[in-house]
Amino acid sequence: MNEPPSNSGAFIAKLGAWLQLAHVIGFARIVPGMLQVFRELGTTGPGDPALLSAIIGEILIAISIGLALSLVGILLVLIAITVCRYRAVWMFWFLCLYGGLMIFSYFFPFGLFFLVYGLVKKDEFLQTAQVR
Repeated sequence: MNEPPSNSGAFIAKLGAWLQLAHVIGFARIVPGMLQVFRELGTTGPGDPALLSAIIGEILIAISIGLALSLVGILLVLIAITVCRYRAVWMFWFLCLYGGLMIFSYFFPFGLFFLVYGLVKKDEFLQTAQVR
């Protein structure tokens, strides 16, 4: 029963971690989009609501896609660390740092789980560096 944890789930864990960038990219669309809206309001006034709603619609679509991909990434990370029992040093730091950041967002429950899980299973994650 004291066998080293399996490295299965490495691809799932890495994909899930990389998908967290979709969240950032989706929100990065807000600033240029809103600047475009205000620029349009400044030049033409509130004269063309169809154009303004189209720009705002693009922003909302980008945010929605980013959030959806990020949620898929969170689920992949959850599967990798719980079902596949993937353990690696980078995953420990990812869980702690990203979990700590997620505590301050609307993904609070996932962030709290990542942080607590990483800290509780710290020895398992850091042991993989000594096994190799």
